[in-house]
Amino acid sequence: MENYKTAKLFDAGGNLDDRWFVYYSFRSPETEKFRRFRIWIPQKIITASGRRDRAHEVIKSINQKLRHGYNPYAHLEKKYTSLSAAMKYVLSIKSTSCRKRTSHTYDSMVKIFDEWLELKKRKNMPVDDFNYYHAQEFMDYTKATLKNGNRTYNNRVTAMRTIFKVLVKREWIIVNPFDKVDRFPKEEAEIVAFTIDELVLMQQHLPSWNYDLYACACLIFYCFIRPQEIVRLRISNIYLKNRCIVIPGRVSKNKKQEVVQIPDALMPVLMKLDLNYPGDFYVFAKNQLRGPKEYAPTRMAEAWREFADHYGIEKNIYSLKHTGVGMAIESGINIRDLQLQLRHHNLEMTQVYLDKFNKRPSEKLSTNFPDLAQLARNTGPVRSPLPAHIYNPGQS
Repeated sequence: MENYKTAKLFDAGGNLDDRWFVYYSFRSPETEKFRRFRIWIPQKIITASGRRDRAHEVIKSINQKLRHGYNPYAHLEKKYTSLSAAMKYVLSIKSTSCRKRTSHTYDSMVKIFDEWLELKKRKNMPVDDFNYYHAQEFMDYTKATLKNGNRTYNNRVTAMRTIFKVLVKREWIIVNPFDKVDRFPKEEAEIVAFTIDELVLMQQHLPSWNYDLYACACLIFYCFIRPQEIVRLRISNIYLKNRCIVIPGRVSKNKKQEVVQIPDALMPVLMKLDLNYPGDFYVFAKNQLRGPKEYAPTRMAEAWREFADHYGIEKNIYSLKHTGVGMAIESGINIRDLQLQLRHHNLEMTQVYLDKFNKRPSEKLSTNFPDLAQLARNTGPVRSPLPAHIYNPGQS
């Protein structure tokens, strides 16, 4: 025997002046009788089609939850929790399930959201009352106030969806208010590369300035390893004999174990590092030296900035990745090898770099393009330069 009756729409006979709502029934654990629950459709939606679309989303979400064991009586206590308290709850969940860097990102997102709630005097608003219109208003506020580009705005939308998804899964709310917030078209990602002069400066001076930082820079340039991955590498992840570096799932961005090859030019750099330490020691800990404690990638960035400012280099250390990829393309390394070294799961991701760096044809186009004048000067038999069917399409 089912404990619920599925959700339906009350549309007041199509009258937009009356309140519309979605209703469903659930059996009371105390009386065993069905009790009706209502979810109001916002009157801000001024068209019948808009209200029906909204009702359809609510009905679909509620019925799916009911089929999976949702109990509105358990939900009643949570729905009246303030938004501010709900955000603190989500952060407590994320702090135990995410990496520190990701957890800090959520902290930052919630801090901005909390400031907006304070500004709008909504910190004590029940979490169940927060809807799509509030979500869109918040996102409009971040766009206007923080002057974020489209990419940052889209990342914020994704983060807020994830935060409220926690509340949906734990049945604090029925519908994720950020699901309907549209993303902006992606801006073309900026790829900044070092000049040859800057690379020469780095190669000539960084080894004596801080050799271990130089090794970090080379790992980014040759192996395309991210700084946040580099600081999590352990001694046991580097296999000089096999000429490869294993990047474990706990280290990699996609949380899957991956392997990169050590190019010939990188081998002497790594062989100069003192790796005679326990296998579980971090390769680049405090001051980029071996140690038992993991250090934040910001420490590497700070060390790089001190060197770069001294020698007048404005680029950050991660730009060495873009530089390495660009120079590899120019040197003729094939796209499949680049894909594997970049750890891209498809060639489309690698193609982004090709599109950035190959803005014009190579010199081979100029030097190897057939010369029409040579045809007239050819004293021997003239061979058709193209297949016969090009000249006579009807013939094979």
